[in-house]
Amino acid sequence: MTALGDARSAVAAALAQVGVPVHPHPPQTLNAPCVVIVPGSPWIQPRGTVTLDLVAYANPAGGNTPAVTRLEDLIEAIRDGLWNAGLAPGDTDQPRSDNDAGVLYCTTPVTLRTTCH
Repeated sequence: MTALGDARSAVAAALAQVGVPVHPHPPQTLNAPCVVIVPGSPWIQPRGTVTLDLVAYANPAGGNTPAVTRLEDLIEAIRDGLWNAGLAPGDTDQPRSDNDAGVLYCTTPVTLRTTCH
């Protein structure tokens, strides 16, 4: 596996207890609730670090209020899982709506040390 793949695997392992599917790569079909791991920005830094974005998705079926509550629960589980694995999450952005996919989502970055230069 590559250094980037190792980083993605480490983050996925840290999220094993969030209670929803965690996709280490973007899935063909998005079924919320779930977490998708994607390259962050900056993705690879010259000091041997890589940033990955953890995108949490919630289904707004039943209305936006329960969807935001589900998203909040998921974000807390993501942040707890990262901290418990010794990975410090960055700032989580505000919930946004993707009307085409019919989901609410928000992103939390995490930066890891890697051998990738």
